[in-house]
Amino acid sequence: MEKAATTQDIVQEVKVSYFNILKSEKLLEVAKQSLEQLKAHLNIAQNFFDVGLIPRNDLLQSEVQLANGEQSLIRAENGMELAKSKFNTVLRRNINDPVQVEDILVYRPKDLKIEDCLKTALENRPEIKGQTLKVDQAKSLVKLAKSDFYPTLNAVGHYEKVGDTPSVSGSAYKVQENWYLMGVASWTFWEWGKTKNRVDASRSRENQSANLLNNTKDQVALEVKNAYLFLRESEKQVTVTKKAIEQAEENFRINEERYREQVATSTDVLDAHTLLTRAKSDYTNALSEYNISNARLERAMGIIYSK
Repeated sequence: MEKAATTQDIVQEVKVSYFNILKSEKLLEVAKQSLEQLKAHLNIAQNFFDVGLIPRNDLLQSEVQLANGEQSLIRAENGMELAKSKFNTVLRRNINDPVQVEDILVYRPKDLKIEDCLKTALENRPEIKGQTLKVDQAKSLVKLAKSDFYPTLNAVGHYEKVGDTPSVSGSAYKVQENWYLMGVASWTFWEWGKTKNRVDASRSRENQSANLLNNTKDQVALEVKNAYLFLRESEKQVTVTKKAIEQAEENFRINEERYREQVATSTDVLDAHTLLTRAKSDYTNALSEYNISNARLERAMGIIYSK
């Protein structure tokens, strides 16, 4: 059971590392798109500045934002490399081995009820099964200790054949065959206090094992509830952040058009761009957290692979 629990921990760690790679790749793509948009805006701002339509300050704002975008891209690239290195470490591969993973970072609604999750966990978790075996073992030790209260019965059988020749057919000095059966009963009367203490100690260990079993069940239930709530929270965030991207894209498009017509400032465009980048990042984070929370819920339920 302990081996099964360790296996499930490793499976969960692989899943989490896998989804973190996909998360880092999508955040890198967001950073690249953001940088391209900033470069396009800087070109427009440079043209406007060259013909005297905007002040030097507006152009500097665009240049600063572009520099920030380049730094964000570097951080995203490093984040992806670290995620891949972590994945290699979990798989016991060389830390610099190339990694390519299939994109499975999608939203799949889960029709789960907390009661069903708890029931599955109590049935499947190897930690509970292992502690149940310890309780059974403790009960057997109580029975073993009680056996000293009762008589000990032994049966002994003996048979021998002797002789002076290889056929062991006897001799002038010994009979050919000799055998006996013997029954022995022993009962210790004056150590019952000692025996009672051993029985009480065994019962205490049994009670301790039973309490540990209950604590294990409570801990498992808490893990399931925690993972379930995180799953539902991230599920709501996926829906909200997906809508936010649509709104942020439209806001950025409008401000870009208004800036080209010189009825909006460069600050308006850059603020809209920041909102769009944040919305895309929030959606990626929510989507990855949803899949990671699902992996953790499966581990809390004692499930290695979901159906």
